[in-house]
Amino acid sequence: MLKTFPSVGVVVFRGQQVLLIAKDNHPKHAYQLPGGQIEGGETPAEAASRELEETTGLASDPAKLVKIPTEWEAIIEKDYGTAVFPFSCFICLEYTGEIERTAVAAPKWVALDSLGSLLLAPNTQNAIEAANKQLAG
Repeated sequence: MLKTFPSVGVVVFRGQQVLLIAKDNHPKHAYQLPGGQIEGGETPAEAASRELEETTGLASDPAKLVKIPTEWEAIIEKDYGTAVFPFSCFICLEYTGEIERTAVAAPKWVALDSLGSLLLAPNTQNAIEAANKQLAG
């Protein structure tokens, strides 16, 4: 039986850059969006806000996050077997603080035109493109 872990991601732009993180526990050290699993009792927006702060040091108001309507799914092999990660994303337009290395991740502003040269976690590129499209339209 597949284990399912509902997850969230947050797309944060700064000019022509996007905020990505390298999580210490990612086996391939791929860059991904700030985010993680939804914990019991949290709304997806609350989880996104919490994960943004835990992985980057930036604080955001869950009520001000903009939901990307498309949702994705990643099927990932883990040491305990195959896991399914339903993935919803939010756009963060307002935040406070400065990025800093946290206990779980190293955040980094990355130029949008350099994404093709990076190893990205599943659906990272899809979410960034969807956020760009949503903001432009």
